[in-house]
Amino acid sequence: MTASGTGVMVIRVWVEEGSAQPLRAHIRLTDDVASGVERSMTLTRVNAVCRVVQEWLEEMLTDPDGG
Repeated sequence: MTASGTGVMVIRVWVEEGSAQPLRAHIRLTDDVASGVERSMTLTRVNAVCRVVQEWLEEMLTDPDGG
């Protein structure tokens, strides 16, 4: 893990009625809480959200600075 050993991911989800892709998932994340939010994105597909979560979790496990 990173130097602090603690990461945070916040996912806020809502539906935009009338949109061709109504799902909105805004993700804010960091793999080191001491650094604050490092990345932020808004996605519209369930698979994309799941992929980001999985990649982030794997990154937390394989970070070369710790573990």
